[in-house]
Amino acid sequence: MHKLLLVDDDYITREGLRDLIDWKSLGIIIAGEAEDGAEALRIAQTIVPDLVITDVVMPGMDGIKLVEALKIEHPDLMVIMISAHQDIQYVKASIKLDAIDYLLKPFNREEMMQVVGKVIGRLEKEREYKRLKDDISHYYVDSTAPTELTIIIDLRERIVKLTGSGMTETLIDELKQFFASIRLYKMDSILILTILCSELLVKAFRSAAAIIGHEAAKEMQDSLRQFRMMQSGTQIETFVFDKLLLIEQIVNESRNNKSRKVIRSVEAIIRKSYNQNLTIQQLAEEVYMSAGHLQGLFKKETGQTINEYITMVRLEKAQELLRDPAIKIYEVANLVGYQDTYYFTKIFKKLVGVIPVQFRERG
Repeated sequence: MHKLLLVDDDYITREGLRDLIDWKSLGIIIAGEAEDGAEALRIAQTIVPDLVITDVVMPGMDGIKLVEALKIEHPDLMVIMISAHQDIQYVKASIKLDAIDYLLKPFNREEMMQVVGKVIGRLEKEREYKRLKDDISHYYVDSTAPTELTIIIDLRERIVKLTGSGMTETLIDELKQFFASIRLYKMDSILILTILCSELLVKAFRSAAAIIGHEAAKEMQDSLRQFRMMQSGTQIETFVFDKLLLIEQIVNESRNNKSRKVIRSVEAIIRKSYNQNLTIQQLAEEVYMSAGHLQGLFKKETGQTINEYITMVRLEKAQELLRDPAIKIYEVANLVGYQDTYYFTKIFKKLVGVIPVQFRERG
């Protein structure tokens, strides 16, 4: 659990911060509280917090001086500044101290959650970096520099996010950069490659589990045992590419199947209601999709726009009706959704090649 220190001379504000968020569910415990900067410094020496939320204006030692003092001993400490004062000097000082954010009182739960989300992201990345650094250092005396390892971790996180996104070309580019960086920073021993790549695949499998199915993800995760039999970096690199591109293939096939089902549903609605005043927005609502997305998907799947498809269906039905001489031309137009006979005739000639009368005469 990450440790949080609350600092504010106003008890009600501290109480509000305690109750504003379910801190434990975020992996954070409130390890201490203080009424001013001096008290906060004493408490911080004992609890060594990961995160401090502090008021800026307090009697005695204010929030700015407190953070300056804390950062001397703990330069990586995460800080959120809060204040009832929108003073540009305070904001500038907060930026200089690398505060995560500067929130004005009164703030709401959504604002605080958004800022805390940034904190958790950074804390988790630092914890991941330290753990990976320890793993590598355990086997590799000349371990890589912090900046270089951070670059590798950032690349890995981007790959995890891209896996299953459908952006296959971008994923391939990031994977190439990942392995190129590993070689550049001389981290391409079998042992270190195994550590880095097994972590990458585990995270990617978990991330994609909701899309490819938990059973498939577990099956892939079980395949990591194959790392033990690999004798070269090329084998490991190929294995990682194959597994992640397999996820992409499964995801793309799943998306294509869903897309086809959506398009079939839209086509069925059009064929049933072609004689009504159909709009793209109405069709999109029927399949729980935005109008823009549906238009793009329909064009990609069928090669036609939705309006072109509606027109095609109407004219197919019109040709059937025209074969019955008892139905007048204007009635055919109305029956297939055209109130204007002149417009119907114009569209019919454009797509069929003859006007409705000629089509009927032709038999």
